[in-house]
Amino acid sequence: MAATALDLCRRARVHGLIADWRGAPDLGAILATGPDVVAFLHNQLTSDVKGMGPGDDQLSARLTRYGSLVNAFSLHRLPERGQPFPAFLLVLPRSDCPALLADLERYVVTEEVLLEDATDDFTGWVIQGPKAEAVLATAWGSLEMPQFEYLALARSFTGDAGWLALWRGDAELPNGADPRQQLADAAATADFACLGDDATISRKAWDWLRVEAGWPLAGRDYESGAMVLPQTGLEQQVASYTKGCYLGQEVVARIRTYGSVPRSLRGLVLTGLGEEVLSSLPEPGSQLSTTEGQKIGSWASSAMSSVWEAPVALVYLDREHRMPGAILNVHSGGMEIEAQVLLTPFYQAANRQERARNLHERAVLLFSRGDDVTAAELLEQALRLDPGHADSYEALGVLLGRAERYYEAIDIFKRLEEVAPGEPMVHTNLSLFYMKIGDKESAEHHKALGTLKRFVGAEDEVTARQQADLEQQLQHDDARRKQAMFAEILEIDPEDPLALMGMGNALATLQEFSAAEPYLARACSVARDNSPLYASHGKVLERLGRIEEAAAVYRQGVAVAGRKGDLMPLREMEHRLLLLDNR
Repeated sequence: MAATALDLCRRARVHGLIADWRGAPDLGAILATGPDVVAFLHNQLTSDVKGMGPGDDQLSARLTRYGSLVNAFSLHRLPERGQPFPAFLLVLPRSDCPALLADLERYVVTEEVLLEDATDDFTGWVIQGPKAEAVLATAWGSLEMPQFEYLALARSFTGDAGWLALWRGDAELPNGADPRQQLADAAATADFACLGDDATISRKAWDWLRVEAGWPLAGRDYESGAMVLPQTGLEQQVASYTKGCYLGQEVVARIRTYGSVPRSLRGLVLTGLGEEVLSSLPEPGSQLSTTEGQKIGSWASSAMSSVWEAPVALVYLDREHRMPGAILNVHSGGMEIEAQVLLTPFYQAANRQERARNLHERAVLLFSRGDDVTAAELLEQALRLDPGHADSYEALGVLLGRAERYYEAIDIFKRLEEVAPGEPMVHTNLSLFYMKIGDKESAEHHKALGTLKRFVGAEDEVTARQQADLEQQLQHDDARRKQAMFAEILEIDPEDPLALMGMGNALATLQEFSAAEPYLARACSVARDNSPLYASHGKVLERLGRIEEAAAVYRQGVAVAGRKGDLMPLREMEHRLLLLDNR
């Protein structure tokens, strides 16, 4: 029995897939080279081209000057093969190459850059999935193949890491074998999905994998140059927050700083339905409405998901309805469909979240050692692996703020607000950074939102205040108990740092600031590497009106927190310093 598209998708996810790159994927390539090519691409594309070495790859995009997406693609720097200048390949659907090439050529003015459509110059394979590396090692014996023009680890448009192997002309293995046949044999043994046996089914399988990966297609899911990047759901995948300016960057940053797009890409899982429903779903661009007739967005591509074992769709939803986890009842083709809203992608390759957590931990360590640049790069990698990793958003936002890149920091925390809408610290940070850029009205707005969100279930400010008063009474009762306990400990050991801190914080909670200050000062002198102590001491000094002393303590604390990578007290003390500076 012939394999169906869903069969191929399942095998691709469990084992892997192999395809001639001009077969079912139907990919093309634009070659860019010349003395000025690195600077040119760095300024014209959204990703950090200057940070790429020979053999590196990244997802990238081209925007208009107004921040609208022209096209998104995979960018590869070719290995050094004796060429006089660096060379790059922009890999994207073959049919999109002419338009993107013409767009880039319009911006070559004085630069020495050569751009050409090189699709027909290369032979190649896409090999990806959990067993991709093992299949290559079996087929070719080594991943270091100097006779190949290009062989690199790359993230495909279907969401899986894999390999793109390209070469010009004939190529052979050291033993004289045909690399194509060796690779085909190894893939068959590993039960790979082979895209090519049936062209129609293979194209459908590739398209379904693309949808699962949350990758919208130009000309189908968006019109080139008509939709700003934040609407497409690709910003986190293709844009660098650390490279600085690129064409369209100012518009994208302004959108994130001062608002959000009316509609943004999300995923819908259509629960309780089978593959047959796909034929009745509206065409991309069609209006999306609830069963009550409310217009809430528009449809994009749909697919049968081998991961969810259910139909899924890319959709553009308005602000009110795009909360991840929300259940929507939508109308389609005379049917009422229950659907769950998800952040894209629908599919995360095995261990992607774990890899993202590991990158975050490495970034925090580098941050503590003062290597903010590398830490930021690792955090960006973590977010590409797991776009919902809240800790990485938070850490990257803090790093950007410390570098005085306040607009980008606001952008990051706006993204975090979408991922973790109930987190009050999002608004604390937004308040801080809006204050930094002189927007006091927005700063006060987010400060108030942070207060409200501290009290789960509070629907208005009056309820929040009532809960705050109750919480304050409970805190005072607890502080009296702790005051007595720490007094007993200090009678035995007057230099116990935990008891000194506990006594100082308890007295501060009771608003007995004159009594609290000596305890916290002594605690700081005994436990010099305890950064939260400096925050507590500084706040007590503020309440006593000793502003210059408070600022000095905060600066000491910022230095300690920076060395240790203590992000929470660091952020709090930087916030306090900002407020003191604006008095």
